Amino acid sequence: MTISEEDFNLLDEPWIVVLTPHGDEKQVSILELFEKAPDLVTIGGEVPTQSFAITRLLLAFLHRAIDGPDDAEQWAELWEADALPMDRINRYADEVRHRFGLFDAVAPFFQVPGLRTAKGEVSGLEKIVADVPNGAPFFTTRSAASLERIDVAEAARWLVHTHAYDASGIKSGAVGDPNVKGGKGYPIGTGWSGQIGGVLPEGRNLHETLLLNLIARDAENYVRINGEHDAPPWERDVDGPRWEEDRPLTGAIDLYTWQTRRVRLAGDRHGVTGVLLANGDKILPQNRHVHEPHTAWRYSEPQTKKYGRDVYMPRMHDPYRSVWRGLEAMLPSISGRGRGDKQPFLAPRVFEWISSLVLDGHLPDYYVVRTRVIGAEYGPQSATFAEIVDDRLAMAAVVINEQNVALGNTAKGAVDDAEQAAGALWRFAENIAQAAGAEPKSGAGGQARETLYAALDKPYRDWLFRLRSTTDTAAARAEWQRRVRVDCRPIVAELIQAASPAAWRGREINNRLVNVAVAEAWFNARLRQVLPAAFSNGEQAPDSPAGTDAVTTVNAEGQS
Repeated sequence: MTISEEDFNLLDEPWIVVLTPHGDEKQVSILELFEKAPDLVTIGGEVPTQSFAITRLLLAFLHRAIDGPDDAEQWAELWEADALPMDRINRYADEVRHRFGLFDAVAPFFQVPGLRTAKGEVSGLEKIVADVPNGAPFFTTRSAASLERIDVAEAARWLVHTHAYDASGIKSGAVGDPNVKGGKGYPIGTGWSGQIGGVLPEGRNLHETLLLNLIARDAENYVRINGEHDAPPWERDVDGPRWEEDRPLTGAIDLYTWQTRRVRLAGDRHGVTGVLLANGDKILPQNRHVHEPHTAWRYSEPQTKKYGRDVYMPRMHDPYRSVWRGLEAMLPSISGRGRGDKQPFLAPRVFEWISSLVLDGHLPDYYVVRTRVIGAEYGPQSATFAEIVDDRLAMAAVVINEQNVALGNTAKGAVDDAEQAAGALWRFAENIAQAAGAEPKSGAGGQARETLYAALDKPYRDWLFRLRSTTDTAAARAEWQRRVRVDCRPIVAELIQAASPAAWRGREINNRLVNVAVAEAWFNARLRQVLPAAFSNGEQAPDSPAGTDAVTTVNAEGQS
């Protein structure tokens, strides 16, 4: 099939932003990325969510190009090779090249040929450029004038991103879509990747990152991928303006490339000036854990009652909470697979895959997995972007190993230690504020708590990174508790120093005098309770009242 010289083919032309080991950014084509993957660090873009969407596109292509892997043994052959199998990749590229032309008249990539509205309108590029949603800048200072035309490579990145993350809201009404009312396409929800809390294991380079996420077919007991009917859009008939209400899902590759919208770019290889954006295939998030490997899952009581069966929902990322504070949901050793008894969380299926590689000896337990979490938080009615989450957490593969329960519980227990100490600090700061006359929940506690989390952020990441199969878990936990105790001290000292004379005098609350001294005694007693290993030598908590009995009495009173 002839490829027009005026077209822009994503297999051959540079459009993916990548980072080199020297910190330089460059653009590469899909095939160049596969060829040079060992010499590239990661995928970039205008926003982090582009990286997630493009990586999943590449995974879909790679799965189909190599027709596998079938099992962990085939995967190990790929892992031990110096490069990806470019002979198979190039043969597959030749078969599907005609489906990767951005402006092809018959089958434009990720678009609908001839898509139009009744009035022939084309919208501005703010409809797909997520760092200026609907003309309101959230993440950049991009000017309106800069959206009159964007280069074709950037347009390609936003096209892939749109299917994965487009906000909900009213879309253009496409001719031929029976769901259009009054010339409008009414909201069907966000793109699929916008409905999950993306979890992407990364290696030392793009070669390792792609392979870590290249789950074998025989992992079907926890994720279904690359089956007989699990095909990407470029292997299916070209979409038309019609779309399906929750169409049948065929597997993970289908999700990696889910066509949430019907799109047509206005422009050519010299630049894109507009877009027609209409509704595409609607998808709901309930119980997609057998197909979606790149998110953790949570058991939902309300959804279970609504549907009359156990329902798991994607666990979204909190933009105001560091990734390590949600570690419990990510580790297979402490989060179940949904077989039998209900579990509060299900670990990301890609971590189940990595765990199996460690158990089978295909991946050394000391190999460091750099977990990247990427997600979008939307505004009211999910109609605009509010925040984009991008965080990383490095840990040895042995911590992910589902059979290493001791290490998993140690990692989770350390998070619990931080949470408990932060709660004690919250109460301490609130007690001082109330002693000075403030109403309950004054806000002082929240500030103190977040100050501790900020202080513990890098120490926890460093501590987790050092966990290995040879780690003495009791000693590691004690080391962490001592660190938490140490990091509490300056926050306590600052709160005491800032306390007003009224707080030192105190006032009666619930028939008890509360002042700075009493609040500090309660705090110290609570800290000793939640961080016992930090006081394992029998020493008294600093500045606590003399005598164990006094501490016990005050602790009981303070917790009432």
